Amino acid sequence: MPAPDVIDEICEYALQVARGIPWICEPLTRGRGQAYLLQHILRNRLLSSVMRPAWIARCPDLAIVRKTIGQMNEELVNDAAISRAHTELLREMGRNAGLSDAQMSSVSAVPKVEIAFNVWENIARTRHWISGWLATSLDEFILATLRDHNFRAEVWMKTYGLSRESVFFFTYHTKADEDHAGRKAWAPINRYLSSDAERADVLRGMKLALNALVLFYEGVAELGDEMERGRSESRG
Repeated sequence: MPAPDVIDEICEYALQVARGIPWICEPLTRGRGQAYLLQHILRNRLLSSVMRPAWIARCPDLAIVRKTIGQMNEELVNDAAISRAHTELLREMGRNAGLSDAQMSSVSAVPKVEIAFNVWENIARTRHWISGWLATSLDEFILATLRDHNFRAEVWMKTYGLSRESVFFFTYHTKADEDHAGRKAWAPINRYLSSDAERADVLRGMKLALNALVLFYEGVAELGDEMERGRSESRG
């Protein structure tokens, strides 16, 4: 019996893991939403200033390199389609969700998130470049593919009582994530896995990256629950 297509295996395993992550699937509270935005501010910067440059330095496919550099530019400098950087959209979303500029500028990673960052960076720097690519795009695939999850704009509108215009960060990023990750975006992977050993190594790297993703969202959920308790106590 032939081995399953490696991209199918990556996609199926990623979705299986994602369905068991509470932050993604459980009802979104105001605290968990704010915690996500705070920790994602750090992750967003790290992805495009550290992790993606690390693995594209070893990537032999110039089309992938150019596309990834374009993505990094959109995140940190300017997305020509909207004449704004995605980091700017993220901070705007934070303000709409009740965060102050001081909170967003002074945020630090909670322990589980910091562990996740170190795991992803290690994969990007030391493992097969495809593992680095997956470590920096699996979350985009998950959030663009799952039917029900807390990255949907409608969830944030309901939780925070916001208009659709106020959740542009989420409506725009869902479309962008479909272009950056998934079966079509990852199609070149099959051309660069020349042996069973390479395939197995990439799959191990992918699973390690997803273990780190679980830690990231655990850290976000715990921080969010703490913020929610603080909100309740201040009202009481």
